[in-house]
Amino acid sequence: MRRPVVDLSDCVDCEGCASVCPDVFVRTEAGYIDVQDLDAYPEALVDEAIMMCPSHCIFWEDHEDPS
Repeated sequence: MRRPVVDLSDCVDCEGCASVCPDVFVRTEAGYIDVQDLDAYPEALVDEAIMMCPSHCIFWEDHEDPS
């Protein structure tokens, strides 16, 4: 399964990803952007967030199914 990842060391905290795809990208209580754990991710919306990111810190990563 593909999962979006945010490289926090490059994130400029613009919240563009959260505005495009709020079900996937959320701000934590610590103030960082985090990716929600979902069974499936809306690829078109995540791809839009990736394209909009000014620091290019969002990317897809392949994860194995734990089952």
